[in-house]
Amino acid sequence: MTSNVFSTPECSLGVDVQADVVLLVDGSYSIGLQNFAKVRAFLEVLVNSFNVGLDKIRLSLVQYSRDPYTEFALNTYNDIASVVKAVRTFPYRGGSTNTGKAMNYVREKIFISTRGARTSVPRVMVLITDGKSSDSFKDAATNLRNIDVEIFAVGVKDAVRSELEAIANAPAATHVYTVEDFDAFQRISKELTQSICLIAPRDLEFSEVTSRSFRVTWTTDSTNVMSYLVRFRKAEDITGDYISLAVPADTTSAILPHLTPFTTYEVNVFAQYDKGDSFPLSGEETTLEGTVQGLSVSEETTDSFRVSWLAAPGPVVRYRLSYIPVTGGEGLEAQTNGPDTTIVLQELFPITTYRVSVSAEYTSGLGDEMQVDGTTKEGQSVNQCHLHCLCLSLTSVTWCRMSVSRKTYCPRNHS
Repeated sequence: MTSNVFSTPECSLGVDVQADVVLLVDGSYSIGLQNFAKVRAFLEVLVNSFNVGLDKIRLSLVQYSRDPYTEFALNTYNDIASVVKAVRTFPYRGGSTNTGKAMNYVREKIFISTRGARTSVPRVMVLITDGKSSDSFKDAATNLRNIDVEIFAVGVKDAVRSELEAIANAPAATHVYTVEDFDAFQRISKELTQSICLIAPRDLEFSEVTSRSFRVTWTTDSTNVMSYLVRFRKAEDITGDYISLAVPADTTSAILPHLTPFTTYEVNVFAQYDKGDSFPLSGEETTLEGTVQGLSVSEETTDSFRVSWLAAPGPVVRYRLSYIPVTGGEGLEAQTNGPDTTIVLQELFPITTYRVSVSAEYTSGLGDEMQVDGTTKEGQSVNQCHLHCLCLSLTSVTWCRMSVSRKTYCPRNHS
C-alpha cells in the first residue's frame, strides 16, 4: 500500500512553531544515484510539511561526502516554494562518507547567528545516510547534542543501525529510522514532522533539593497538552534506563523521589499530545550530600560505647557527632579521624541512655544528621573488701566502683 504525499503544513496546533532544522544528507558514492533520487523525493515531502518562515521554521540543507557543502543556509530562503525548488535541483556530488567531519561542519558553520541560527528556538538536525562513516563520528555527535541539537538519524539502503543509534538522541525508538523503500520514507516524514511541530515545554527550573529528591517545574505555551512525561536517570549512566513519571495536563511540576545523594540527574520533560510527544525540555540537577546509614551502638561498658555506621556517599571530610542524655544534661561533641565510620564515646555516666547524632561533613557543609540511642551498663556496687595483713600492721584495701560514679572505701581496721 502506498502512502499519500503530504503537501500541506502539518504544524497546525494553533501556534507558530519555531525551530532551526538542518537536513544533513549523505551524498557519497555508497548511497548511489538511484537511492539519492529517493532521498531527494523524501526531502521534498519532509520540507512541505513545515511552515517555513523567518519567525517560524528555518531550514538548511547540507550535503556531504569527503567534504561538506552548504546547499542553502538557515537564512537563505524564507518561503516554502523556494525551499522546495532548491531541494528538487541540488546535485549528487559523490565521494567518501565523512559523517563526523560533516557534523562538525554543521555545528561550526551552520548553527551560528551569521548563517541564520537563533539562540532561543529548538535546534534539530536530520541526518540521512547509509550509516557507513569513513571517519570517527561519536565525538562530533556528542558535541552537537551538547549545544542542544536534537538529532534524528534516517538510514537508507544497508544502513548500520548501531552507527545511527550512536549518532541520534535517545530514545532510539523515536530518533532512529531505517528504510528500504519510498513508502517508508513518507511514514518517517510524518513522524519527524510531528516530533518537530509539537510544542515543547520551556523554562525548566529545579527547587526543594534534598539528598533524596528535588522538584522540577516548567511552563508551556500550548493549550491542548494531554499530559506531561517526566523522565530522569543518573547523568553518568548514559546507557541506563530512564525512570518515568506521568503528570496531568493541568500540573506543571513534579517531585522526583528516591534519588541517590550527591548525584547529578538528567531530566527530560515531554508535552504529550494526541499526535505524539514533543521534543524534551532537558536539564540537570544534583542532589545534596547524603546521610549516614546503618547507625548502630556496640561494645557498651559502664562509661563508654562504640558508635558505627555505613559511609555516606560522596567525598566525606569527616563525621561529626553530638550526644546528650535523653533525660537532659550537658551535650558533648566528637569527630572522627577523617572519613572513619566508627568511634568510641568515653567518660559517659553508667545506666544512662544517650541520643547520638551523626552527620557527614563535606567541603560544602554538613549533610543531614541521623540519630541512634545507646545505653551504658550498670556499675558494680561495693561487694567485697580485701584485707591483706602486712608488716607493721598496715592494712591494704581495694574497692569496686559503684554505680553512682563515686568511690567508696572500706574502713581501716587496726589490730
